[in-house]
Amino acid sequence: MTEKLKIKYVKSKSPDNQKYIGAILNDRMIGHLCYKFRNGQAWLYFVGVNRDYRRNKEEQVGSTLMRIFENDCFDNKIWGLEGKFWPKGEKGDVVRKFYYRNGYKIDRDGYDLLVFKSSPNKIELPFEVEEMDYDKFDKIFDDYINNKDDENEKE
Repeated sequence: MTEKLKIKYVKSKSPDNQKYIGAILNDRMIGHLCYKFRNGQAWLYFVGVNRDYRRNKEEQVGSTLMRIFENDCFDNKIWGLEGKFWPKGEKGDVVRKFYYRNGYKIDRDGYDLLVFKSSPNKIELPFEVEEMDYDKFDKIFDDYINNKDDENEKE
């Protein structure tokens, strides 16, 4: 049995009210999710996990990010969750399975494919999600994006 990683989950909000959730391990971001509330709905912009931490059954970083997002929606009485299905860097089937596993549906709206879920449930988490100052979050996020680009160039 592998030792559980000590991942810290944080939330932050930009000056324009875009919300972020980050999964941080050893002061490095390993996953993130961004979203915004508008007109009584949540719009999911992006969820991503560093390649080294995907498909880890014990940690489930991506699914944990989704649970934190849904808890925030529940706490703010947001019942409609939507996002554009636009897999990048992965085959569509992998991303599609991720959303299905997390209770989302995928449907076509005109030319776009959307992911959606209604009535999220509150899920008790075995850890606290910390609030993080946006400037600090943004710096860690920038490091994550820059390292991600470097890793892709090496492949």
